[in-house]
Amino acid sequence: MSIQNFYYTVTSTRSFFIQMVFTLNAIYYVMQADLNALELVLIGTIMEVSVLIFEMPTGLFADHFGRKKSLALGTLIIGLAHVLEGSMPEFWAIAVASAMWGIGWTFISGAEQAWIADELDGTNLETTFLRGSQFSSFARFSAILASVGIAMLWTVQIAILFAGAMLIVLAVWAYVKLPETKFVKITREIGVSGVAHMMTTIQSGASQIRGNTVLVSIAMVTLFWGLASEGFDRLYGAHFITDYQLSESESIYWFGAFYAVAFLLNIVVLHVVEKNVNGRYAEVLILANTVLIGTMIVFAWTGHFWLAVAMYWVASALRNVNYPLMSIITNERIESKGRATTLSMFGQLDAFGQIAGGPIVGLLALYTSLSGGITASALLIVPVIFFLWRMKGRMTVS
Repeated sequence: MSIQNFYYTVTSTRSFFIQMVFTLNAIYYVMQADLNALELVLIGTIMEVSVLIFEMPTGLFADHFGRKKSLALGTLIIGLAHVLEGSMPEFWAIAVASAMWGIGWTFISGAEQAWIADELDGTNLETTFLRGSQFSSFARFSAILASVGIAMLWTVQIAILFAGAMLIVLAVWAYVKLPETKFVKITREIGVSGVAHMMTTIQSGASQIRGNTVLVSIAMVTLFWGLASEGFDRLYGAHFITDYQLSESESIYWFGAFYAVAFLLNIVVLHVVEKNVNGRYAEVLILANTVLIGTMIVFAWTGHFWLAVAMYWVASALRNVNYPLMSIITNERIESKGRATTLSMFGQLDAFGQIAGGPIVGLLALYTSLSGGITASALLIVPVIFFLWRMKGRMTVS
């Protein structure tokens, strides 16, 4: 099996089982765990706080002990988290599982990109990341059908437990089977304390970012994407249910359709981008995010249900273009040694943005309207256009 196929297998299989849970967990939280609105918000906050706290230590773990070990451990923790939440439909168990999920994801986030980038010697990243996103989107689409089927045959709880157990199996397989031949370990000098070693590694990663205008722009783009994304993710569902008065049974069918079509559209859009990007990453991102702002605003204020549905699908597809293209730009500009730690800094910025942006947009929506909150999320993307344009100029010069 080629290294790319190992990458596609791990990312798409993990996406499949995680999406199985994500498709059903809202129903599980409300119907079986009986969580109220505050508890639902706290679950998301707990997850993002754990990401913010653990992004840096887990990045250092990956750079010191190996990226394969880190992503396998992260997958294991996420699997255990889903087994815990599926076993006990109570707030405390789900809250602990959410914290575990955030920690598990931090072990994966920087390490996985660093692992594949190193194994490919930094070459062919464009095709690998874009095609990997397509495979993952198809896996998530398939997971929607699988999760609904299992839930109908048995229960929502069984579907969540099954997905968690299979993630544990995937973690073991990844640890045993994934090749890791290009890893450059960060070693600690004799007489240097662990804290001093950690600070030196962090300072090295920060100096890479500070010394590169493109990486500074990426950092700011990541922050504003985080500020904008949490509000939209929390409010779009309430906007559909409340403003268009969907019943509970209608919501189940519609949200399944929302996910399914969004993933199919994402596959198509990523395929078109892969065939036509030709290294023009910044230009594509500028266009995608400009259209995204307008799409989110129309979604927020249109009174026509089908137009709102169409705008949601377009917005979802455009948002999923951002990650693989930015991953290419970032990995092409950072050194292999300490790569996971540097990538974790960007993950930490995203988590900070989501922690700060979610409550701000939520409060605005509370005191104005859901449409006002979604519009605020769209406007938080406006600075992204400036930094992408700045980045484009530097990439053209270089």
